[in-house]
Amino acid sequence: MTGITREGSTNSTPKFPDNLAVKKVDYTSFDALKSAFDGQDAVVSVVATLAVAGQKVAIDAAVAAGVKRFIPSEFGINTRKLEGKTIGKILAAKIGIVDYLDEKSKENPSFTWTGLSTGLFFDWV
Repeated sequence: MTGITREGSTNSTPKFPDNLAVKKVDYTSFDALKSAFDGQDAVVSVVATLAVAGQKVAIDAAVAAGVKRFIPSEFGINTRKLEGKTIGKILAAKIGIVDYLDEKSKENPSFTWTGLSTGLFFDWV
């Protein structure tokens, strides 16, 4: 298992378990992400909402690295049910990423993806 953090992040240093390998990676670099994903079975993306569209590079790198499962930053609302709704326009980047994952999984049968819909405000309950 490997943790990946953004190269050059100015946020305070994140805390990782001592036994976790951590790599600092340029999230816009296909080659850097592919190298980080080599040997991994799955990728769980937890990028913030404003960075969601950038997951396409990570998806392409995961496919190239032979990753079997990609879990996008798709937590909260089930974006598959937002067509024609106002919030669908707000979450258009997330919808686009799921569409892209669908396309990539059809092109590469060994590559799959899972979206996790916890429901809006899950942590408030």
